[in-house]
Amino acid sequence: MAEEETPPPVRMSWGYRLWILVTLLSGPAYVLWMTGVEGRRIWVILGIILLIAAFAGLAHRLMGMTRR
Repeated sequence: MAEEETPPPVRMSWGYRLWILVTLLSGPAYVLWMTGVEGRRIWVILGIILLIAAFAGLAHRLMGMTRR
């Protein structure tokens, strides 16, 4: 029997790496900029968004547990 050849691992191109770096840095930069513009209100908005995301993640996990 011939052994199956596994394909070589896919390498990320430099353009893809640059895109990831730019997107990861632009998020915190935008939040800091909005903090300077809006003041403390942006942290209240971000807190509400994080709470909604946390509860949605919890609901998703609990619904997944009921299917098993």
